[in-house]
Amino acid sequence: MAARIGNATWNGDLSEGSGRLVVGPNRWEADYSFRSRFTDDAAASTNPEELLAAAHAGCFSMALTYVLTQAGSVPRSIATSARVRLRPVDGVPTIDLVELDTTVDVDGVDEAALQKHAEAAEASCAVSRALAGVAEIRVTAHPAR
Repeated sequence: MAARIGNATWNGDLSEGSGRLVVGPNRWEADYSFRSRFTDDAAASTNPEELLAAAHAGCFSMALTYVLTQAGSVPRSIATSARVRLRPVDGVPTIDLVELDTTVDVDGVDEAALQKHAEAAEASCAVSRALAGVAEIRVTAHPAR
């Protein structure tokens, strides 16, 4: 498999400086700042944690598709939202919680079985495995209504 790339630049001091994130070979770019990482300012630019959340949601959705398909139930769609919490732990900014919430449109899988498949997918997701140092990763699966 190919290696994937991302780049970041930072200019200035920590609190007033700013940076730029680039995903892949110029596929997507966005600014980031101290404010976008450490405040709840919705107007602020993006941050690495949002990118991590998107990557985790995408990886998990594909892993769940695989798990369900292997079990004989091919999903029509999977929509996953990931929430990454960054907070101080022992005075150091730390990602201590990731919550995955997924809605799955699939026939023949009850809610309890869907939750078990989701937990198996979370355990096999490459991004989940990369985040093994995160204190808690929660996954909740819902059938589409």
